[in-house]
Amino acid sequence: MTTLTETRPQEIAAHALAKAVEHANKAGRFAAHDTAHSLRENEAAIAVYSGLATVYAEIAKAATALAAETGQ
Repeated sequence: MTTLTETRPQEIAAHALAKAVEHANKAGRFAAHDTAHSLRENEAAIAVYSGLATVYAEIAKAATALAAETGQ
């Protein structure tokens, strides 16, 4: 039998924010190359990690709003 545990919105927000920062940092590392050629090669990775950072930031924002609304 599987036991489910309830995750509070604050916990979800904290986790999502940490993931947003992690992915934004990865995008930044790919973007930090010196040459335009390297930047072009890394364009897809930069887009993916930036997109993931945005998604996680939106999840954190929604979970924070839910926590405020429910008083958790």
